[in-house]
Amino acid sequence: MSLSAFVQALDQCLPALRASLRGPAAPGDLQALPSILGTPLPPGVQDLYATVDGQDPQRPGVLFGLTWLSARQAAQEHATWMELAADDTSLLSEPAGAIRAVTFHPAWLPLATDGSGNGLATDLAPVSPGAAGQVITYGPDETTRRVVSPDVQAFFGWAAQAVTRGDLRLDGDAVTYRGQGSFLDALRTLPLPLQ
Repeated sequence: MSLSAFVQALDQCLPALRASLRGPAAPGDLQALPSILGTPLPPGVQDLYATVDGQDPQRPGVLFGLTWLSARQAAQEHATWMELAADDTSLLSEPAGAIRAVTFHPAWLPLATDGSGNGLATDLAPVSPGAAGQVITYGPDETTRRVVSPDVQAFFGWAAQAVTRGDLRLDGDAVTYRGQGSFLDALRTLPLPLQ
């Protein structure tokens, strides 16, 4: 499982970040997500939260500076964004047309945030050529939404390799990816999707 490889890589390379990970999600928090999203969770997302319920939000962002949201925090972030959700034809996607041209969609599950409204989500309502479960960017600064990875397993598999290569650094409370302060900015220069 890719998540276990990511946790193991943190154990070996960045134990201070590994310490911020939570145990499994409370059953009620996990069971609430499908009704909030209006669709069942893919097995990979279900397994993810059944194993690790995000991170302690008071610690540095374990996902390359982004805070990994717990199931409950993901539901809260979803509710906040649903108040702002609207069609926006000015939004682009990479690859073209793979992500709906909306500020937020009811079937997007926030996964991680930068604390300024931008982050990563699992897209459970893609349009072709997208695929259900793809990890995407969203937020006010993400005018071009990107398919980051085909699913959460592939994302965490890539993340495990990045940690092992030393691409993730912790300096005090600052987490950087290849020396860049924003992982979302770094994604603009990486070949996507990450696998």
